[in-house]
Amino acid sequence: MTLTTLTVGSLMMRNYNVEEPTSVDWVMEGLPASHPEVVQALSSTFLLPPSTLPYNLSTDPEYLASSQGHTWKLIHHYISKLFAGERCGFFVEAGALDGQQLSNTLWLEQELDWTGLLIEPNPYSFHHLQHKHRKAWTSNSCISTNQFTRKSVLVALKSRVNYLNKEWFVKGSSYEYGVDLKVNINQPQTYNIINSSDKTYLPAYCFPLYSYLLALNVTTIDVLSLDTQGSEIDIVKTIPWEMITVRVLVIEIVGDNSSKGVNFTDYMNARGYILLPFFQDYIFVRKGDPAYTRLISHPDWQVIVEKVNGVFMYSKLYAEPLSN
Repeated sequence: MTLTTLTVGSLMMRNYNVEEPTSVDWVMEGLPASHPEVVQALSSTFLLPPSTLPYNLSTDPEYLASSQGHTWKLIHHYISKLFAGERCGFFVEAGALDGQQLSNTLWLEQELDWTGLLIEPNPYSFHHLQHKHRKAWTSNSCISTNQFTRKSVLVALKSRVNYLNKEWFVKGSSYEYGVDLKVNINQPQTYNIINSSDKTYLPAYCFPLYSYLLALNVTTIDVLSLDTQGSEIDIVKTIPWEMITVRVLVIEIVGDNSSKGVNFTDYMNARGYILLPFFQDYIFVRKGDPAYTRLISHPDWQVIVEKVNGVFMYSKLYAEPLSN
């Protein structure tokens, strides 16, 4: 660990404890998504292949209880109906944590033989992710919020002694320096836990989403799950929609960013997506997609128009409540 000054774009941070990476090549900034050097850097250094070893998943009861908390049940409820019986799909999950805690994609691997890409910029979480032996590509990097490669800084959070039971919740709230952390001041317990956590500043290497897909020769993402603590909307707006098909998008929009939900829903509607019921996590599905057809054939399905918190939702499934 070194005491240093970091300059990231127009941001300068002086005298922070920065843990320097030890085994990655330096990334040139400002290269476009499809630049051969970008694709090569991902292929040779920043993408690790799916594990061939048996899963090494935690069986601790307390861990398992928390791994399906928060909005996981709501997301699983809809994704499981959208893709019921559909095998061998491809997902991308950014903000993958340790690959098990609150994972929106692990069950797709285990039950439907899917594979995909797990992106986690926090090296501590990524270390644990590697030991889970997921059957998907993994990358210790972050998704760029523009169309170019970037060097950035990750603010990695670590809970203090009295918050040990919130360890992974806190780690999952790590965020990119300069991006507004999504903490709602009206939720004092959450707010206090996050803001009292210890912070470590880590160099982060960010690539456009399209670059990862070029490196993996993928043009269709069946499920794109984004939980990057504030940069999700910017990431989605980098997608070259004419080049990539995203069938279902799961995106977290909470805290102060909730006000952006209305405009973002309009943005997705204009691209042919329908918003399903949401609670902090917004789930969009392409209209006319086989998954959408499968969902609306469900006996509990009703197509309605409803305005919730200023956002129009065009569908509702009553099998479970909107929140857990």
